[in-house]
Amino acid sequence: MRELSKNAVAVFTAIVSLLIVISITAVITLSITKIDANATEIVFGGDKQYNERYQRLNEVYEILMSDYYKEVDSETLIQGAIDGMLASLDDPYTFYYSPEEMAESLENQSGKYSGIGILVSSDKDGGLAVNRVFKGSPAMAAGLLPGDVITHVNGESVNARTTEDLNNAVSLVKGPDGSTVDITVYRKNESITYTVSRGSVNINRVEYYIYDDVGYIILYEFLGDAVDGVKEALRAFNDAGVKGIIFDVRSNTGGELYTCLNITDLMVPEGLIMYTEDRYGDRQNHYSNDYAYGVPMVVLVNEMTASAAEVFTAAVQDYDMGVVMGTNTFGKGIVQQIRSFPNDGAGMQLTIEAYYTPLGRNIHEVGIQPDIVVELSDSYDPSIYTPDMDNDNQLKAAYDQVKKMIAEAE
Repeated sequence: MRELSKNAVAVFTAIVSLLIVISITAVITLSITKIDANATEIVFGGDKQYNERYQRLNEVYEILMSDYYKEVDSETLIQGAIDGMLASLDDPYTFYYSPEEMAESLENQSGKYSGIGILVSSDKDGGLAVNRVFKGSPAMAAGLLPGDVITHVNGESVNARTTEDLNNAVSLVKGPDGSTVDITVYRKNESITYTVSRGSVNINRVEYYIYDDVGYIILYEFLGDAVDGVKEALRAFNDAGVKGIIFDVRSNTGGELYTCLNITDLMVPEGLIMYTEDRYGDRQNHYSNDYAYGVPMVVLVNEMTASAAEVFTAAVQDYDMGVVMGTNTFGKGIVQQIRSFPNDGAGMQLTIEAYYTPLGRNIHEVGIQPDIVVELSDSYDPSIYTPDMDNDNQLKAAYDQVKKMIAEAE
């Protein structure tokens, strides 16, 4: 095992963390985020030059309101000024939430949604990629599959190149229960359109299976009841006498920071799980206790394993607690904070910190290189939802690796 500094004292920030989710059922922005409920307003400082520039902004606003050749909506101007400031940062993880978007992002943490039942995010090319189709959802009934890229909604072209583009796509998909929406996807060089009925969707974050003496956990998101789900799986594995486990976080694009820390704590020994640093060099450390599940383990990852899922994967890798297999991860190594504006329920998300693995790695825009690279076979059929080693060569490779590790440990 590689040497790491250890400390039994858990150090946690006082801010509750949250992954921003915008619902189709749920659209994930690949972020670990923190909520600051005390941030209520933007306050301009006392610097004279700064205040003069702010005054210029107000002067432009007044001129447009009084002298522009068409009537101007004041809210549109204010929103445009806000959007312009945030866009100038060229940071896709820093953006503004309207009151409706803010309420929706918080409501969606419950695991019950009204939508079509897919988990989507931006892919490397800015496409609107389907990461998961939930079991029993309207999307599954219609025929949508993980790996699809949504190109049109009701005939209108969509993408996820920016947060605004993604939000616009989401707004087109949403609608009343029982209504329908036409979703056009690109799949294996073919364009296919599905008519999907909107409805209620229940989200399961954890699934587990037992194959002989190997336990298999699929963790879709570090959200909601994921900690309880993982603990339930580990108890079942203990009862069954499992000797090794596969932890599948493929296409897991993140989640709540503390959910991630609590699950990681179960799998790594006492010591540093991760730390963050802000622009001033201030550091916050997050530690695990002295318990670790401690059986041979493989962590399965892919190019859409991101953010909190990368925190988990990197900690397992740095502590040599398991073998990471699959393909290089997404590379999301920065942390966002949500600032709320209680006067109208709006909010904003901004990047505030970079995070680092126990060995001091920052994986932003780099990702995590697996210990063993296994590309997904071209013959893989995403319509087979039940784990199938004949269909999923990455899962089969992980199973063979765990069995090898079990044999070596005996």
